[in-house]
Amino acid sequence: MEQVSWLDCTATLEKLDLVLPTEAQWEVAARAGTTTPWWTGPEKQSLAGVANVTDRFARHNGGPASWQYEDWLDDGYLVHAPVGQFRPNGYGLHDVHGNLWEWCRDRFGAYEENERAGDDAELIVPGAPNRVNRGGSYSNPAIHARVSSRFSNSAGARHLNLGVRPARRVSND
Repeated sequence: MEQVSWLDCTATLEKLDLVLPTEAQWEVAARAGTTTPWWTGPEKQSLAGVANVTDRFARHNGGPASWQYEDWLDDGYLVHAPVGQFRPNGYGLHDVHGNLWEWCRDRFGAYEENERAGDDAELIVPGAPNRVNRGGSYSNPAIHARVSSRFSNSAGARHLNLGVRPARRVSND
């Protein structure tokens, strides 16, 4: 789902007993046990068949001149692709690289800031207005789809390349 704000996501997910993942949870899920820049490997070319980023198809099918294109890739989509069109990572998650930036629970700030202890650690950045986005999108080159890449938007922002990946709280009961 795209064009949803952080505020919309948190309100709707709460009703469904779901949450936005923290930035740390998002990264662990996206990496799927790997340590490379993309779960697919150390080279951006490893994203073929896995990610929807700015590519040759977009360049030749109406993509804006301002985008940075990856001419080695043709994923067949100008904008977002339907979920599950690309190969999943080792945890079975599709589209963690590209397609849509994904909201995280955290406020955007430096990692040196205070963190809450536990598996549900959220970056605490008092007064920081923006929320974290991870994963890159169809309107970005592969470098922005790296697992470690971060971006942010105001909590009320809605964009064509911004979406949601809900998480479920795990109970120790």
